[in-house]
Amino acid sequence: MTLFSLAKKNIKTNTKQYMLYFYPMVFSIVIYFTFVSLQYNNQISESATVLGKVQPAFMSASVLLLLFSAIFIWYSNDFFIRKRKKEVALYSLFGMRKKQIARLLFYENLIMGCVALGIGMAIGALLSKLFAMLLIKLMGFSIIANFEVAPEAIIQTLIVFMAIIVVTSFHNYRIIYRYTLLDLLKADKQGEKQLKASKLAALGSLFALGIGYYLLLQPSNTTIYKEYGFTVVLFSLFMILIGSFLFIRSVFSVLLEIVMKMGGAYYKGTNLISVSHLRFRMKGNMLILAMIALLSTVTLFALGAIFSLHHNLTTIVEEQNPLSLMYISQNTETDKQIATLINDSGEHQIIFSDRVEYLQVEGDLSETKRWPDQFPIILLSENEYYRLAKKMGNNEIESIGKDQAIVFNDGNMNQNTDPYTGKSISIMDHHVSIQKYEEKMLLNQTYYAFPVVINDTLYRQLKKHAIVKEMQLYKLKNDKSMDTLIKAIENAALKDINGHPIIFSSFFLQYQKGVQTYGLLIFIGAFLGIVFLLATGSMLHYKQLTEAIADQGRYQVLKNIGMSRKQIQVTIAKQLLPVFLLPLVLAIPNSSFLITALARFSKMNMLLPFLSTIAIYMTIYFIYYLITLRKYYTIVNQ
Repeated sequence: MTLFSLAKKNIKTNTKQYMLYFYPMVFSIVIYFTFVSLQYNNQISESATVLGKVQPAFMSASVLLLLFSAIFIWYSNDFFIRKRKKEVALYSLFGMRKKQIARLLFYENLIMGCVALGIGMAIGALLSKLFAMLLIKLMGFSIIANFEVAPEAIIQTLIVFMAIIVVTSFHNYRIIYRYTLLDLLKADKQGEKQLKASKLAALGSLFALGIGYYLLLQPSNTTIYKEYGFTVVLFSLFMILIGSFLFIRSVFSVLLEIVMKMGGAYYKGTNLISVSHLRFRMKGNMLILAMIALLSTVTLFALGAIFSLHHNLTTIVEEQNPLSLMYISQNTETDKQIATLINDSGEHQIIFSDRVEYLQVEGDLSETKRWPDQFPIILLSENEYYRLAKKMGNNEIESIGKDQAIVFNDGNMNQNTDPYTGKSISIMDHHVSIQKYEEKMLLNQTYYAFPVVINDTLYRQLKKHAIVKEMQLYKLKNDKSMDTLIKAIENAALKDINGHPIIFSSFFLQYQKGVQTYGLLIFIGAFLGIVFLLATGSMLHYKQLTEAIADQGRYQVLKNIGMSRKQIQVTIAKQLLPVFLLPLVLAIPNSSFLITALARFSKMNMLLPFLSTIAIYMTIYFIYYLITLRKYYTIVNQ
């Protein structure tokens, strides 16, 4: 019998054992192939108005998925090989040379990898349409998803996973030469040292976390942020990182030591066994728990932020685009044509319309440090501003002083600072001081020009030497469903008489881009978040099952001295629960302070989406806990 035939026979006769490694491989391939299939989906690419954002977003996310797949398969393979060390030792006892054993493991891994690739890509192809339908729904497209499997996705998946399979196969090959026969036979007998409890390190962890949380919650207009800016945020994140690692290393050990000194609790039931187990296993779990806590923090924060943006989409777009339609008037005929289109649409009644005169000028905005030094300005008179502001419901209007101006929110995400008041801008050789910064926008946000209001006297003076234009403004009902109307208006008003693009902005177009952008972010964020959640849960799952294999002998001794199966199950449940809870005990406060800082910074309501994210996260982790508990109990009773 050849080694290749023996490898096939091993897989056939021990299918259940090999599935521990086979399932993670198939899962990783399904996830990756489904995702890259969407990356190369022509329907989505052709339908998206944010095409420039779709491809880079998918490419960045696919790199993260590649890293996840490599780590996840490597970790699963490591667990699988560790479980088979005694089997490998028996091969040596039966006379097989190390080279032959290494080749046998190489062939086994290669066979499972190829089969997993075929099954994973087949399942991924079937799921790709389902996920394409979900993405199309999230991005607001009114198209029917077709079944489409891109050749590029097949080639990319084959290259990536064949590389991973070959690397893990060589890793298994090397393991045989790394260990002696005695090491393999005693692989599960090696004890772990008890992690020493350090009260000083525990206090240090709480201090570091406190400093990080305190800095995050400081308003962005405080002195420390004005002087050091984003460096403060980086320092706070660094303190949270250090504090989290020390917390895992020391605080839990100190708590276990306190429990040991509480005789009544320590000696009650099976607590002695559970606490002792945790004290000796904590050192081996420390690194993986710290990594899971930090990954969970990032995942919870990212998902909470993305869901919050989507939840507040209408509010965000309304703040940045208070008008349903805004365009430069070219001639009376075009204006009448657009008015007729609006009236004929039926469902889009006019709340108000206005025609605003403005000066098209270039301004020096270098002192504001918010725009290029020379930038187009929409210059409005004080009288025009008052009239328009009252129509838009802004009655808190103050007079504008000589050589002074009012400016408006430019879409800056930081809503806690005033970047303009007191600074100067130069307009046609006239220096104007910014008297007031309005947090609300007067016109729709546009990157073509910056709106500025000056008093009537200066306006009349500059009007003599500037280009005078008029802008037509509309506020309509049902402006979220203006697809057909906007397309008709764009054809009539998007370009001037010379064919050049003009200022044209609508609430609907920005809302549509927002739906597509945030829909894409939600899909990618949720996809990666769930994958990372499953990965971290699986890593914890496999780590505990590895310990279960090592603990079989210990639990056999406990059964021999009279411990019942029920008591053993309770003992295992108590020792597993802190291991699964500890990452969440850190991740939830860490992500909560991060999301709170972002909410205060942007003045956005993020509570409900974030709480929903935490609830989903905890539910999945609890399911992992129950699955691990069941398998752990099964292993120690074999």
